[in-house]
Amino acid sequence: MQATSFHKGMQVKSEDVYEARDRCPVCLSQDERHACLRIQNDPVIEMLFCKACEACSASHMPKRELLDRYYSQYYSQAGNHVTFGNPDRFARHLSNVLKPRAVNLLRILDFGGGDASLAIALAQTFQASAGFQIPVAIDVVDYEKHREASTPNVVVNGHRDLDEVGGQYDVILASAILEHIPDAHATIRKLVGMAGPGAFMYARTPYVVPLARLVPMLDTTYPAHVHDMGSGFWNRFAATFDLRARLLLSRPSLVETTLRDNPVRTMLAQALKFPALAELWLSGQTRVPKWKLVGGWEVVLHFL
Repeated sequence: MQATSFHKGMQVKSEDVYEARDRCPVCLSQDERHACLRIQNDPVIEMLFCKACEACSASHMPKRELLDRYYSQYYSQAGNHVTFGNPDRFARHLSNVLKPRAVNLLRILDFGGGDASLAIALAQTFQASAGFQIPVAIDVVDYEKHREASTPNVVVNGHRDLDEVGGQYDVILASAILEHIPDAHATIRKLVGMAGPGAFMYARTPYVVPLARLVPMLDTTYPAHVHDMGSGFWNRFAATFDLRARLLLSRPSLVETTLRDNPVRTMLAQALKFPALAELWLSGQTRVPKWKLVGGWEVVLHFL
């Protein structure tokens, strides 16, 4: 059983990984982290919980050569290079929260966005709600450079590395990407450093460790996923990284599949997320829900 419909895990060898126990790769805390889940036995690889930021990260990180082999197979087999199966549904979901004010030019950074389908759908939704064609410039950064294209008033430029882009953005998307990056701290610092005043940042990450502890057969998709970031992590994210930002949305992530394309997976995912959603609704989104078996988490931050 896979934790995500986009990646599969694999058994790794000792020579393919390096030890990462000395400090939290997300917040850099050197406090001792305890094991919360064993991923494999030979070599022993565990998920370690950081009390400082509440992220879980792998005790051993995959080397670059292993990731190159893994993702070359993923991209050769994948059809549409997206992190969410229905970009239009994703855009409608986010447009209720993201309200950028740019008029002359709207800049969107789509980090890990594959072929930029999510960013394009969101840009077109912004244009429709504004009632006129706001010029939109999208920079999509992905392991494989997919697209440089244009649609009416939407220009897309593809990049392979975050260092290739810069300046300030109005909207930053990090959908299903941060969990893949061994040195998450440096990447997060770069991302938030490109958020302009009034910018919005959307992030979606797996939150599967609580579920995997109950369901040993669940594939956590290591070495693709090396971090697990849930409600506790995201609700203190601004404080952890000392940001002037307000959390507008923090909830179990939108289910990737639909009843039409995968009814069983969709109903199961919805059932698991419902108790946490109910807790948040009853508390007015003011606390971390006690129900942890949600599979994924999503947030929207508004930079002040």
